[in-house]
Amino acid sequence: MEKNRNDRKYDLLDVYFFKNLVKNRFFRPAINFFLFIFLLIIIYFGLSSESDLRFHGGIPFATTMIWDIWHPLLAFTLIIVGRLWCFACPIGAIGDWTQSFFSFKRKYPEKYRNLWIAVILFLIIFAGERHLFQFTRNPPNTAYLLIFFTGLAVVMGAVYEKRSFCRYICPIGLVLGIFSMLSAIELRCKSRKTCQDHNIKECIMGSESGKACPVGEFPQTMERNNQCLMCMECVRSCSKENIRISPRIPGADIIRSNKTHLDEAYLVHGIIIIFLFVMGMERLQFRNVIINFVKSTLPVNSITFLDLYWRNMWAIIIFILITLGAAGLMYLSIKAAFSGKNTKQKFIELSYAFIPLSLSVYLAENTFRLLKGLFYIASNIGSFLGKIWEFSPDFDTINLFQILLIAAGFIFTLWAGYLISKRNSQNGDELQQSMIAIGFTAVVYLIIGFKILTLPII
Repeated sequence: MEKNRNDRKYDLLDVYFFKNLVKNRFFRPAINFFLFIFLLIIIYFGLSSESDLRFHGGIPFATTMIWDIWHPLLAFTLIIVGRLWCFACPIGAIGDWTQSFFSFKRKYPEKYRNLWIAVILFLIIFAGERHLFQFTRNPPNTAYLLIFFTGLAVVMGAVYEKRSFCRYICPIGLVLGIFSMLSAIELRCKSRKTCQDHNIKECIMGSESGKACPVGEFPQTMERNNQCLMCMECVRSCSKENIRISPRIPGADIIRSNKTHLDEAYLVHGIIIIFLFVMGMERLQFRNVIINFVKSTLPVNSITFLDLYWRNMWAIIIFILITLGAAGLMYLSIKAAFSGKNTKQKFIELSYAFIPLSLSVYLAENTFRLLKGLFYIASNIGSFLGKIWEFSPDFDTINLFQILLIAAGFIFTLWAGYLISKRNSQNGDELQQSMIAIGFTAVVYLIIGFKILTLPII
């Protein structure tokens, strides 16, 4: 029965030439190499630029390519292609290339086989961007960040087996994994029975045609997209051609999957509150409140270097507090709704309902950056052609789009929350309690988001 049901699913690998392209041993390495060269170009221009684009001019190529083009495009294409970027990622490929030359191939330590390191790295990068690192306006720091992760991938590849860097460390892979649960495509086996009847598990052992899964996933038991890198090695290695890539209803993993983790649950709330705060810092009134508060705590006045370090210290403190506060809000809501019974497990389960709202806030914050990057490319193409193509973002339109995104995320979070609660509830009372906790927390996020986005930009 299961085989027949899966066989009815449309398989993108049946598209003309697509399977042959995926199975071609040179296709992915060629893409990886091309993007590696482009990565080196970005690093070169980043290191060649002045440190602050606001005051010293400089070359905006590195910051534009990474923060205004690549990062926003990842966010806006997640629903369609999921983690397909990991297929092309040159940094992950560098780890692979390192292993092909030399590696101790040790097993990654069991106690670190979670996502907390990646969560911390992600929060540090985006929470500390404005004061600590200033990546979006500091090309050299952007270049150093790329060098850091490239070097880390090399070290991880030289020490540990498979793609441990991608599985446990990469902060972008972490976010892509969470949001790929909303993706409209999935990679799965066609028939579990075919896997069971086949003694040689080529997808996890490897074969002459393809490598073993680099993150240890087993298509027969996969029930969500989070860890699959879409590297297509299982497509190449499976002699039974029992792997499919199929379109599906977005968000299916959130509703169906029984796998839940505390680190992922915490990250979902962390993303929401951090990017709401970042959007707030783009509003003069909100920014002045934060700056004035930080200045009011300065122990000594008129000391520039102390003021700088004091702001950096508060940047860390604020983001630690707001992420803990966001997760704590959900935790306390559940504790109140369930009278303290099984609070931790309910917090983990129900936090996955907030993935749609988390993605909508993520998209809202990246909307302006993406338009800015696209306008930059268009104006440079115009200059190359001897024409003047000047564009400027319409802030009112962008602001309305951001509000609509957050409203849509709120609605889908309530719907996902209802389906998750219905699946996990033993009776109507438990379902009602779950929806009260989800609804209260979601409304608080919605009010904060609307309040921030209705503040004037200037």
